[in-house]
Amino acid sequence: MILITGAGGKTGRTLIKTLSNVESVCAFVYREEHVSMMKSLGADKVIVGHLHDESAIRSAMQGARSVYHICPNMNPDETVIGKSVIGEACKTGVEHFVYHSVLHPQTEKMNHHWQKLRVEEMIFESGLPFTILQPAPYMQNLLASWKSVTEDGVLRIPYSVNSKFSFVDLEDVAEAAKIVLTEPNHIDAIYELAGTLPMPHAAIVEILSRVLNRDVRAEKEEIGGWRLRALGMSGYAIENLIKMFEYYDQWGLMGNPNALRRLLKREPTSFEIFIGRIMKERDATH
Repeated sequence: MILITGAGGKTGRTLIKTLSNVESVCAFVYREEHVSMMKSLGADKVIVGHLHDESAIRSAMQGARSVYHICPNMNPDETVIGKSVIGEACKTGVEHFVYHSVLHPQTEKMNHHWQKLRVEEMIFESGLPFTILQPAPYMQNLLASWKSVTEDGVLRIPYSVNSKFSFVDLEDVAEAAKIVLTEPNHIDAIYELAGTLPMPHAAIVEILSRVLNRDVRAEKEEIGGWRLRALGMSGYAIENLIKMFEYYDQWGLMGNPNALRRLLKREPTSFEIFIGRIMKERDATH
């Protein structure tokens, strides 16, 4: 069985859907209302608990051959949670520990990246057989602006439209996770998962315009305006996201698709293919 922690988010949901086709999956979730969704996606077992609760983590790991650890996004306790999950994995004799990190965790100016690097360091020192996946920003992140893009023809981002990024389709990340969890020869490996060569959002809107057959432009949104819309987020998340935007504004976040291409044994999903797929999915639900 493969245990997926933090399974209730979009990454966990996509992984369960992909992995449950080939392996027995246990989903560790925080909310009771996630149970039915996890089972509908294919999880054989669902455990509700808090990632601070070591006994709940220990219970979830019983019978798990592998663990895929996802810490909830922008969590101030990433290192504390990481230490607990790694410690319980050591105690229960997990054979393979896969950590969902981030592209360029070495960037100290982005605190949530830096915390993931500290967890990577704990994994190295734990003695666990490990694989670390470092995905680029998801193409799916664009969907938060889909209404504005399709109705107003505007993609707003709180950093320079000329900063360069590599992106990755979350479904490619899930396929890469399936490969490292179910095939041999991925122990003690770190893989950067970028699906595209670096591109600015100014280039992304050109693709959107072509695929959607309408004009789309990219606009920089001032941080103050973004902050007003950041309703429901914790102060920690808001401040760390602002630090991330400031970093993105100056340096972007660039990677190379070679590692993902080798893992998948095919070309990673392009933005054109991703947007075309989203349009078909949206049409099918209307």
